[in-house]
Amino acid sequence: MVQTSIETLASTDSIPSEPAPPSPSFSYSTSPPPPSSSVESARHSYPPSRPDERQQTQLAQPDRGKAAYLFLLGAFSIETLVWGLPSSYGVFLDYYQREGINGRHAGSSLLPLVGTVASGFIYLLGPPISILLNPRPRRRLHVIRLGAVLCSLSLLLSSSARESWQLLLTQGLLYSIGGSMAYYSTFYFLQEWFVERRGFANGVCFAGTAAGGLVLPFILNALLERYGAALTLRALAVSTFILLGAAVPLVRPRLPLPPKNFSQKLKKEDDLDEAELADQVAERPVVQRERMTLKKMAKNLKLWVFLVANIGQAFGYFITLLYLPTYATSLGLSGSEGSALLACVNGACVLSRVAMGILSDKHSPHRLGLATMLASSIAVLVLWGLASTSLVPLLVFSIVMGLASGGWTSMYSAIINSVVRDDPSLASHLFSTLSFTRGLGAVLCAPISSALISHPFAGASKHTAYGAANGRFGGIVLFAGLAMGMAAGCEGVEALLG
Repeated sequence: MVQTSIETLASTDSIPSEPAPPSPSFSYSTSPPPPSSSVESARHSYPPSRPDERQQTQLAQPDRGKAAYLFLLGAFSIETLVWGLPSSYGVFLDYYQREGINGRHAGSSLLPLVGTVASGFIYLLGPPISILLNPRPRRRLHVIRLGAVLCSLSLLLSSSARESWQLLLTQGLLYSIGGSMAYYSTFYFLQEWFVERRGFANGVCFAGTAAGGLVLPFILNALLERYGAALTLRALAVSTFILLGAAVPLVRPRLPLPPKNFSQKLKKEDDLDEAELADQVAERPVVQRERMTLKKMAKNLKLWVFLVANIGQAFGYFITLLYLPTYATSLGLSGSEGSALLACVNGACVLSRVAMGILSDKHSPHRLGLATMLASSIAVLVLWGLASTSLVPLLVFSIVMGLASGGWTSMYSAIINSVVRDDPSLASHLFSTLSFTRGLGAVLCAPISSALISHPFAGASKHTAYGAANGRFGGIVLFAGLAMGMAAGCEGVEALLG
């Protein structure tokens, strides 16, 4: 039947003066097929790629319209809530080191790991979540809801912690599991809602990370000083549950989800002959393209160079955010002034991420990366290293650092589009790979920074950050600046490669 219809269409195309009668097998109906048509429903690919599938489904318009921007609002809110706390962990770290954990002194060696595990493991869990959920798209919404519950539960459990290892398991590891479950499924749907303006949409979403870090440091510092860590974490648990509960319903797929037992239906169609089965394989080229693209991705030299740059940027960025409040306290500044430094970094990041997302839609991401990483390296080595031993220079450095380095992740969309186009599943795989390498930098910077702190720059001038506080932070500053410089070098190579 299908073969006859195709031959009829082919023959009528060669006679333009005589219109062909419509073929019932390819009718462009705007209503979905009847439930009894199990064969035709099983043939539908996901996402819909054939014209008859797209016509049979009333799809919301991508890139614009009320539905798209409601989704963007929900995605921005989830990003803000999930990433806001890890971005502001420096405030908790300073409090724990001064006041202990619920009044009990704890060894400081594990405390820096709590924040890096909370943020780093969200990145590291990207590949396994992508592998598990890409073949099971119907479960993504359930995973987002479960992730929101785990984020709130982790904060509630951490309020009862008495030891640093308990904080590491709750405020660190459990929070990262819940956050990654909510975060990656949201990104997958974003690829469906935004196509032409994908860089802009990614920039807005990633700005949510900085927006949370802009507001939370002041709130956390005030709550910690007045109520202590236990009550602060319980208040965060309740507010996170309420706010995520309001944001999650806005996040939904634009493309129709495949029917349940989709793969089993293809196997149970006993009435299909071998020719029709061959037609099914031919009509589903996405799987073949995915396999070929995955092989090409593994051999893409420019992608590997960018992954190295991604790790270098993560080293410099996360170690700066982790120790900036502690460095300020060591200079005699107050906790609120240390929170102001984090807020300046994150506030500048909001602007940087939106701007970088817009620019990456039109310009080479590697040239943008070269310029921003070079500026970041100079800012760390010179503005922080040589000039920032009081509040005003530190505020200037924080703003410059946020503007220069904060927009890095907004370039991910352009990087993904240069390798994978119009395939949300492959885009999800590549995004999780980028996140994983960034997570390596976020997690490894904690043990590296602990080793650097234990080897101070004794001979450095006390009028510079290299020698202030008995040289404790000299290695931190130098390492962060050189890591940003390495990222700039990698991006320079990619810009030359074209």
